[in-house]
Amino acid sequence: MRAAVIVVWRPKHFPEWQGRSRPGGEVVPRVLSYDKAAAPYVGIHLASLLPRHWDVQLVHEMVREVDVDMDVDVVFLSTMDYAAPHARWLAQQFHARGVRVIVGGLFPTLRPEYFEGSVDAIVVGEAEPVLPRLVQDLERGRLEPVYKSATTADLALLPPPRWDLVETDFTMTMAYEATRGCPFTCSFCVLSAIRDPYRRRPIANIVRDITAVPSGWSWVQRKYVTFWDNNLGADRQYFRELCEAMVPLKRFWATETSFDTLTPESARLMGRAGCRFVYVGLESLADESLSGANKRHNKVKEFRQRIRYLHDNGVVVMSLFLLGLDGDSAPYLRDLPDLIDDIGVDVPVFSLPVPIDHTPFRKDLESSDRLLSGDLCGGMDGVHLLFRPRRVSPDELEWALYDCMQRTYSRRRVARRIFRAFRDGLFCGLTSAGANLDYRRHQTWLARAGRARLAARGAWPESWPASRETALASHRERHLAHVPHEAQAGEQAQGVVEEV
Repeated sequence: MRAAVIVVWRPKHFPEWQGRSRPGGEVVPRVLSYDKAAAPYVGIHLASLLPRHWDVQLVHEMVREVDVDMDVDVVFLSTMDYAAPHARWLAQQFHARGVRVIVGGLFPTLRPEYFEGSVDAIVVGEAEPVLPRLVQDLERGRLEPVYKSATTADLALLPPPRWDLVETDFTMTMAYEATRGCPFTCSFCVLSAIRDPYRRRPIANIVRDITAVPSGWSWVQRKYVTFWDNNLGADRQYFRELCEAMVPLKRFWATETSFDTLTPESARLMGRAGCRFVYVGLESLADESLSGANKRHNKVKEFRQRIRYLHDNGVVVMSLFLLGLDGDSAPYLRDLPDLIDDIGVDVPVFSLPVPIDHTPFRKDLESSDRLLSGDLCGGMDGVHLLFRPRRVSPDELEWALYDCMQRTYSRRRVARRIFRAFRDGLFCGLTSAGANLDYRRHQTWLARAGRARLAARGAWPESWPASRETALASHRERHLAHVPHEAQAGEQAQGVVEEV
C-alpha cells in the first residue's frame, strides 16, 4: 500500500490559498507562505501507526507543496479549522483520481459533516484506538464512512515516531509529546469542546524517543527538544519526574505550560533540566477578560514576578495575547504593547479570538447574536474578525490588532527585549534574539497584509449581524493586489516597524 500522510496548512490572511505554485500563490509573501518553525509531530506519529510494510511518505505543507498527482493509493489528511477549506479541496483533487482519502484532526472531530462527500472516511476523536480497524478495512477495500473511538488512547502504547520520514528543513527541532489534554476549560480553547482527560506518557518512553533521533541530523535538531503539549506542567509530580529525567540527557528544551505551574521551585528545576524556552498562555492583561474566558487561574498582578522566576533560571518566555475578549476596552488595546513590556514577556504574539465550534466562547457569541453568519472556516486563522466585540467597534479591534503587531516589533522594542534577555545569560539572550528577529519578520508582514486588506475592504457595515463576506471580503481581487511582493520588502518592511 502506497500512502501519503499530509499535515495540511495554509498561510494566515489567505483563505483561498491552494499552494505556492497555484494561481494566487505567487503573490503571498514568502515570509507568510512558509513556516519552518513547527515540525510535523502529528504527521510522524500518525505514520508510526501505519503498517511498516507500507510505502509511506510525509508531506508538511509548511515546507513542501502537496503534489495532488502523487502516485499513492491512499492519503491521510490532518487539518485544523482555519485550513479546512484547503483540506477539503485537496481531498477532492485526490478523490477525483480514485485515491482513497481519510481525514482526521480536531476540526473533523468537531464538524465531521464538513467533509461528507469529499472523503472516503472521517476519523472522529483520537486516531490510535480506531486506526488498526481502519487499516484492516482499507486493505480489504471496504472503508466505513466514519470511525469514531469509544475511548481515548492509551499513551503508554504509542510507538516511536517515524523520524526517518521527516523533512529536516525546520528551524526548530522535532516535536515530542509527553502529555495530552489540559485540566482547565478556557472558554475559547478547542479543548473545552473536546473534553478528553489529562493523560501522561511513561517517562521511559519519552526518553526512548528523544534518544532515537537519527545521528545524521544537525546538532541543533539532535540537541534541542520541543514538547508539543498543551500543558506539560499540569501534574506537578509528573513534571518534576520528567525534568529529573531530562537532566542526564543534556538537552535544551522548550514547552508550553499554564501560568499557575510557575513557582520558584519549578523554575529552578526547569533551568537545571535544560529548559530554555516556555510558552505560557497569559492571553490577556485585563482581569475582566480573563474572568470572562474562564481563565481565573491567571492573576495579572502576579505575571511579572512569575515571569521573573523563569528569567532568573535562564528561560525565555513567549505568550499569545488575544485581542477582543469581552473585557477589552479601547484604552486597554492602545496601551497593550506598553503593558507587555512592563511584565517582561520576551516574545509576544497577537491574535483575535477564534470562535471554534462547540466551545463556550462560540456558544456565547451565538446566543448574543454577535457571530457572523455563514461558513466561517476560511477566517479561523486569528487575523479575520468573525464576531462583534462587546466594548469596541469591529474596525477599532481590527486596526488595534495590527497596531499592536507593528509597535511591539519595532526596532527599539525588539532590541530592548533582546538586551534584557542577555542579562539573564548568553543562551537566554541568543534564544530571545533568534525568536524576536524571526517573529519580527512574521508579525510585521502579518500587519502589512492586514492593513492592506482593511484599506481595500473599507469599514464594517453598521447593520448587524454581518456576514462572512464582510470579514473575508474580496481577498483575491482586492486584498492580494494590495499585498507587496517579497521582492519589494527592503525599505517597505523596514518602514512598517518604525514607531510613530
